[in-house]
Amino acid sequence: MLPRMPPHHPVLDPAVAYPKITQLRSVLDARDWPAARKLLDTAEPIERDCLIQDRDESAGLEEFLRGVLLEDPDDSTAGALLGQHLIHAAWEIRTSQRANKVSREQFAGFRRVLLQAEIALIDAAARTPGDPAIWTARLTTARGLQLGLSEARRRYDRLAEAAPHHFPAQRQLLQELCPKWRGTWEKVHTFAREAAGAAPPGALNAVLIPEVHLEHWGDLDSHSERQAYLRSDQVRNEVYEAARRSVWHPDFRRTHGWVSVMSTFAAVFALLDDMPAVASLFTALGDLASERPWSYLGDPATVISQYRARALPGGGAA
Repeated sequence: MLPRMPPHHPVLDPAVAYPKITQLRSVLDARDWPAARKLLDTAEPIERDCLIQDRDESAGLEEFLRGVLLEDPDDSTAGALLGQHLIHAAWEIRTSQRANKVSREQFAGFRRVLLQAEIALIDAAARTPGDPAIWTARLTTARGLQLGLSEARRRYDRLAEAAPHHFPAQRQLLQELCPKWRGTWEKVHTFAREAAGAAPPGALNAVLIPEVHLEHWGDLDSHSERQAYLRSDQVRNEVYEAARRSVWHPDFRRTHGWVSVMSTFAAVFALLDDMPAVASLFTALGDLASERPWSYLGDPATVISQYRARALPGGGAA
């Protein structure tokens, strides 16, 4: 049994881990596009993509970005931001529920707004075909509009020509290849292994291995099936090898995305009951954590705090 009274409250707000999120929101709220462009233009490719994917719900942002594009149709950064803003708006309508729990009206609204995002992104991709953030967003629209695995793969291959190890896009394609989005376990496991193995040692990409195993684990029906799957020799060996290639590698960097990557490994090691491994990652994370994948196990803050109490001396108090 996990302790009932968690002694620690993790920080789940990504803006705390990545201050540039707050900076970008601030300059967008001020409608200072030159400052927004400067911030995004100087970011690393993965960081830029993650910043563009941030959910900024400030009123009037869509109109502002359309105005920027009206003045400069070739501004791929504005096009990618507009596309992601509309994607977030579409998913707000749909919600993250399984399809059988989404109403016909929700699906209609979801599709209508997602088509707007797709149109904006098609135009942006035509003008600036080498921008990875645009193609990452187009992987999301392909999934939501049910354009099929072939089209999703075509879009990923176009992106990979310019950025062969682009982690945000690989995460998007991984979701598309899962059975819940019309893929197969064989396809998604193969992709995760190939992408993780091709990436440089110390890169974020190896987390695709525990991510796909968590997806597979979560799709099984019973507790006994889940335990047997995750604790099989093949799965355990793959997860530990992936950790050695990423979070436990000396070249691992705390670049944008590192918190969710460490959190994913910590969650899998927690399910494997490897408390020393969990402790090493919680120590590296400090107070930081990400909601996913802990949300698969329950309320993220509660579950994280309970596992910290088991893994760290003194109950994991800050």
